[in-house]
Amino acid sequence: VATAAPEVLADSTTVDRWALPNGLEVVTRHVPGARAVSVTWGYRVGLDADPADLPGWSSLLAEVAFTAPAGGTPERTRPEMESLRPLGWSLRVTPRHTLFTETAAPGQLPGVLYQVAERMRGVTVTPEGLRRAVATVRDGLDERSRGVTEPALYWQAREHARGIGPDELIRRSRNRGLERLRPGAVQRALADAYVPADGVLVLAGDLSGLDARAVVGDLFGGLPAAPRPPATAAPARTGATVVARREGLPGPVGVVGVFAPALTDTSHPSFYLAMLMLGTQAKANWAPPAPPLETRFQYALLDDPDFVRFHPPLRPGDEADPHSPAARLDTLLIEVMDTQILPYFYGGLRASVLWLLGGPLPEALQRAMRDDPAALNVLTTTTAARALWGDEDFWRGYRDRFVVGPAATPANWNGWLRDPRHRASLLVTPPR
Repeated sequence: VATAAPEVLADSTTVDRWALPNGLEVVTRHVPGARAVSVTWGYRVGLDADPADLPGWSSLLAEVAFTAPAGGTPERTRPEMESLRPLGWSLRVTPRHTLFTETAAPGQLPGVLYQVAERMRGVTVTPEGLRRAVATVRDGLDERSRGVTEPALYWQAREHARGIGPDELIRRSRNRGLERLRPGAVQRALADAYVPADGVLVLAGDLSGLDARAVVGDLFGGLPAAPRPPATAAPARTGATVVARREGLPGPVGVVGVFAPALTDTSHPSFYLAMLMLGTQAKANWAPPAPPLETRFQYALLDDPDFVRFHPPLRPGDEADPHSPAARLDTLLIEVMDTQILPYFYGGLRASVLWLLGGPLPEALQRAMRDDPAALNVLTTTTAARALWGDEDFWRGYRDRFVVGPAATPANWNGWLRDPRHRASLLVTPPR
């Protein structure tokens, strides 16, 4: 077992990290007084791994892996999970990762870990379970390709940056390839894709009295070792300006997706801080969003560090101009460059997200994670995603550059942000 000494952070939580002989990475976060324990496990495979002729493939693997029978655990459905895990559960397939989360009371943790180990060992794919999983994934594909919710618009803009137009997105979502899959083929694909050497296991909560290393070693150390699958290459991106028409919209909506430097680029911490600053100004300078939008800015750093989302407010007549969303973002940039930003403001931004990068929890968030299992779930999923992106040495370096790095104002990144090669703009309007 590869090991290092547990680390006690300034927030009084304790972090321990090690790797099992089969390659599985393990992270625990002891949160004294937490009324729940959250378990997240995941793998380095996500939406970017979908074959061009089989959209929804990675989502289908995740759906089957989470719901199919595993060892002595019977098949389960999404509605049943509400009673099986009343303190919370989630299944997230991001562009590069798949994450599963189950939360329970501390006394239930041994049973939950046993079931998770059985599921990671391998599920039994049944015809009925596969049909149900295909139906769930197809519903998601339809919403992503034609919807006007923020997650749908984000995904559409991201696909447009890959050179796929609105009509092609809808055509792909109607592909019937998933229905032709057989249980045996899906089971073999799961065994190839979900291997310990490419995975991570995270426990967070009050772990008092639990010998986590011994328990995890007993339950997960025997999972069969297998070579790590080849890493999925990041898709090529190109600037795009796209217009789509959708029924039922009261008016036009838009999204501008800005491409970020690679997460491994030493300039990324500076870019991240600049985007936090710009996002704060977007929320302050732009009118509050109206449905179907809920926010003006979002940057899911650990889900998709390559893509920043802005939802600018559109004005009468903007529905006739494909470039109007990008033009509104350019206007914001001009306004921000004319605004004096005091240094303490950047300090506040850094402090508010440092925990997301592996630093101590702010006091308010600590209280929330002790009392609210949903907040604790966020801790395990972000910890797992961080581990899948890089080891602690990588994140320590990232935090150092984030805290004391070079200037990180939007003005420093103005040229990058205004370059049409670095953004994908989508304008969605009602039919004419």
